[in-house]
Amino acid sequence: MSFRFPARFAGAALLVASTLAITGCNKLKLGYEYADWLVIYSVEDNFDLDKVQRGHLKDDVNAYFHWHRTQMLPAYADFLTYVADSVRNGLRPAEIDTGYARYRALYLRTMEPVTEKSLNLLSALTPEQVDGWLEKQRKKNQKLRKDFSGSVEERLDHRYHKIVDEMEDWTGRLTKDQKNKIKVLNGTLPWNGDLWLDMREKVQDHLAELLKKKAPQAELQGYLNTYYLNTDSLRSDVFRARNKEFETRLRTLIYMIHNILTPEQKRHFIQQVEKLARDFRALSKQE
Repeated sequence: MSFRFPARFAGAALLVASTLAITGCNKLKLGYEYADWLVIYSVEDNFDLDKVQRGHLKDDVNAYFHWHRTQMLPAYADFLTYVADSVRNGLRPAEIDTGYARYRALYLRTMEPVTEKSLNLLSALTPEQVDGWLEKQRKKNQKLRKDFSGSVEERLDHRYHKIVDEMEDWTGRLTKDQKNKIKVLNGTLPWNGDLWLDMREKVQDHLAELLKKKAPQAELQGYLNTYYLNTDSLRSDVFRARNKEFETRLRTLIYMIHNILTPEQKRHFIQQVEKLARDFRALSKQE
């Protein structure tokens, strides 16, 4: 994300689905219970909020997570059931395309309320608070530039190890031959880190400009809507093309990885996904 704090409102979807979810029901519940605290902590780490602003932030975060728990978790569970059924019945390329479209629709539903919540926070900031936030982001961007300064081969190797680690959480132990094949497949995905960071910096600078000049609410809301719901329009032509290439190649990678899994690994994956769906449904009913 280009400016990280508003995205934390939607971070529960990504956090739970991609990280906490694979570690078991108890950690999933614990993580979700503390997700609102994580959002508040992240925002306050980026901004020096006053007491009134913190109170409004807490109210907005609580409202978002109540909505997310009751409305989005059942939708995630339905999506996961689709994924499990697709793998059980023999995954086909068309099902990957359909699954990706469903994922994108879920992502947009998750992000839709974020604009309003972000607008509430941003429009209340003073110029001094905006300057403080921007300075923190620039320091973080410098660190990212340093992290990205290695060779493409090093970046790809780092991503490969992350893919393997996450895959083994879902499928169980991978063989050496499977890991080698995944490493080759990973190399077919473009690495767009520098392009992403370029966009991140431009978005931050433009947002700061809007906030410091006290742009009309409609203008600020329009920019936030574009960022959250139509991010591709903010990418450069090169980044847009590379991102499209990444998404296309990623769907191919998913299909190829599915084909190299053993029947036992597929059964393990299905069990993990179905358990996660049950956990989501149970969490959605908790208050």
